[in-house]
Amino acid sequence: MTNIDQDGTYLERNPSLHEEDSEYKFAYIRELLQDVRPEGGRFRVLDIGGGAGLVAAQVCRFLSTKGLPVECHAFDLSTDMLAKQKANNPFVTLVTSDFKDIQECGAYDLALLIDVIEHIPDNDSVADEVDRLSSYVIYNIPIEYNLLDWLRNIYLSGRYYASQTASIGHVHFFSVSSAKKFIRAHHRMLRYSFPDFSGHLLDSPHPDYVKQRANSLRRAELRFSRVVYKWFNWLAPWLIQGSLFVLAERSKRNS
Repeated sequence: MTNIDQDGTYLERNPSLHEEDSEYKFAYIRELLQDVRPEGGRFRVLDIGGGAGLVAAQVCRFLSTKGLPVECHAFDLSTDMLAKQKANNPFVTLVTSDFKDIQECGAYDLALLIDVIEHIPDNDSVADEVDRLSSYVIYNIPIEYNLLDWLRNIYLSGRYYASQTASIGHVHFFSVSSAKKFIRAHHRMLRYSFPDFSGHLLDSPHPDYVKQRANSLRRAELRFSRVVYKWFNWLAPWLIQGSLFVLAERSKRNS
């Protein structure tokens, strides 16, 4: 992960750790979980870079309704993040910043990489290792190569993507096609969805989103995005901001 993820800068600049989005994200992840089948008599979950740990906690709580015991291991380079995850997720039995600890624990039924892979410089190696360790993996990948973000980059004189790296630690930027290509290079993709992110921002009562909507230009952009999502859904990932939720399973080479 990037330096701002390790040295506390990310937490300082994003103190909510996007907790306001956890319910929105889980609503789509829950649909993907319908196809996850444990290999043994329990669900073993690996949460990589899980922020505040709220999404993983919801995943574990949902899986626990299937009648099998659930345990979660959390990996993050930030000890502050791990402390939050341990406090917020009662299913966590291991938190670590040493990936060797994860590798030594053996196989997992499900790995979560929610808004993570764009932060990792050598994300190909991490995806390959996750494919080796886990039967299933769920990703959420921000789609930042789209018409509105390209226009935003022009408006900011080519500085938009550099500002994303500086403020939130993104070192990789994906289009919807490059995100799918990344998944298929490391796993067997099963299902994906491109949710209505603009609708979430327009409807959320969270103060940050209320502030965004108070800006007339941003409000117009979100309303335009909602129209695109409703009427031109197949084009939406190329035109508006959002992310790709993906369920994949272990590739044949690691079977």
